[in-house]
Amino acid sequence: MRTTTTLIIVLLVGAHLWGRAQSPNPATGAPEVFSATANAKNATGAISGALEVRVSRYTPDFDRKTVEEALRLGGYPRFVTALRNAPGVGQLVLGAGQPYTIRYAREKADAGGRTIVVVTDKPVFFVGSGRADAKPRAGFEVAVVQIQLDPKGVARGTMAAAARVRPDGDGGVLLDDYAEQPIALTNITRKTM
Repeated sequence: MRTTTTLIIVLLVGAHLWGRAQSPNPATGAPEVFSATANAKNATGAISGALEVRVSRYTPDFDRKTVEEALRLGGYPRFVTALRNAPGVGQLVLGAGQPYTIRYAREKADAGGRTIVVVTDKPVFFVGSGRADAKPRAGFEVAVVQIQLDPKGVARGTMAAAARVRPDGDGGVLLDDYAEQPIALTNITRKTM
């Protein structure tokens, strides 16, 4: 089942507003590490594991605009190429597995807290791919994580471990997730590096 969500509208198209909304709050900014428990479910079961998002820096405006324009003007294929050509800004690690390079990381801070969105240049995990009726993996070439922290630092989040993005036609972005539903992130903690 394909899920679409607007949870990353701000990821690509609205990100240019984020720089203006950033707060001088000392609890913002990189380098920082978010640790969480990733809880994935599908029709046949559930699995959970440790997840770590290491943000060494947030994506500079030039690289952000390059990736955003590639999606807007060239669709998903040009977006993936531009994303993979962007410099690494961190790593995502699931369990004790290999690190995945984060090529896009944005933070939005306002009176309501912070929203962190990161995108890797490869899929991390295909939830449900072992089933006989599983959809093909082709085209799900990135992973997207969103973490929201309230003003007190309490966090919640989601991850699309294998995803693709596309323009929605109204200046926003739609996320197609390989899984039946996004992976829930719980027990999120933050520390500075």
